[in-house]
Amino acid sequence: MKKFFLLAILVSIFSFSCDSDDDTSVPDEEKPPTETASIVRISLVDTAKDEVTLINLGGKSVNISGYFLCLGPGTYREVGTITTADTNLANGESITLSYDMNPDADGLSVFTTNSFSSSDPSILIDYVQWGAASQARVGQAVTAGRWNEATQFIENESPYTFNGESNEFGVSFWSGAN
Repeated sequence: MKKFFLLAILVSIFSFSCDSDDDTSVPDEEKPPTETASIVRISLVDTAKDEVTLINLGGKSVNISGYFLCLGPGTYREVGTITTADTNLANGESITLSYDMNPDADGLSVFTTNSFSSSDPSILIDYVQWGAASQARVGQAVTAGRWNEATQFIENESPYTFNGESNEFGVSFWSGAN
C-alpha cells in the first residue's frame, strides 16, 4: 500500500510539473542577420580600371552568378556572364568583376534578379552613386533603403571604397581617393 501511495504522489507531482502554466520557456536565441543570411555589398568601385568588387558580409554562403550589376536601363550584366571565377562567396569572401562604367558620374546597383524596376530591398540589394546627383535607379535605391538621398553622391575621385557595416547604406559610408 505504501508503494502504491508513493507512486501516486510521484505521478501527481510529475503531472503537475509538466502541465503547469507557469513554466517558462527559453526561446531560441535569435542570431544576428550577419550569422544567418548572406549580405552581398559593393565594397569597391574603380572606374579607372572598370572594376567592381562585391563582398559577402553575411554569415551564409551565397552564389551570386545570377545577380546583376546595373548602371541603368539597358546597361546591366549578369555576374555569371562576366567572370569565370567562383561566384560562390562565403562570409568575408569577395570577387572583383570587370564592368564598363562612366568615370565622371554614374550610379551602380546590384540586383538579385533581373527585376530592374524593383525597389524591393531583397532584390535591389545595394547601390552607390558618384560624380553627380540623380543617376539612374537612385530613386529605386532610396525607396529600397539602399541609398540615403538622390542628391547625395561621392564627390572625390575613384576608386570608391565602402567603409560601413553590412546594414549601413548611403554616401556617408563611402570614400573616394583624395
